[in-house]
Amino acid sequence: MYSSELYNLHNAIKELSSLSQELIEPLLVKYDLTSVQYHALQLIVLKESIAVKNVSNHLKIKPAAGTALIDRLERKNLIERVHSEDDRRVVYIKSTATGRETYHSINKCFANIFQDFYSVLNEEETQRLKQIVGKLTEHVSSRIENNL
Repeated sequence: MYSSELYNLHNAIKELSSLSQELIEPLLVKYDLTSVQYHALQLIVLKESIAVKNVSNHLKIKPAAGTALIDRLERKNLIERVHSEDDRRVVYIKSTATGRETYHSINKCFANIFQDFYSVLNEEETQRLKQIVGKLTEHVSSRIENNL
């Protein structure tokens, strides 16, 4: 494949990603969440308990931005801060019942959105796409890690 064809393929993938974001953005707005807030909530719900610094590290944002993000989620009653019993300086984040309900409700809606999104693919195409995306993600991730 020529480099111009690969560039066009890359742009098509970016466009598809942008379109999928347009599908889910109104849902997040309905729940008064940004994409980053949703990803933080997802991380916190799935981990059950996580240190504040690990939220920032996982989302690849600065600690100050992580603190502001946690503050917003706490004001929305989606998460709560809990001090470590061993070291009061260490603060863990846990989801509240409201946070877990919100996360699961959003995920049900996402399931419907993506069921429709991928409905044009048959099972074999879906599996092949999953393999290809996984292979590309692994390759690019290793390139990024090797350049650091």
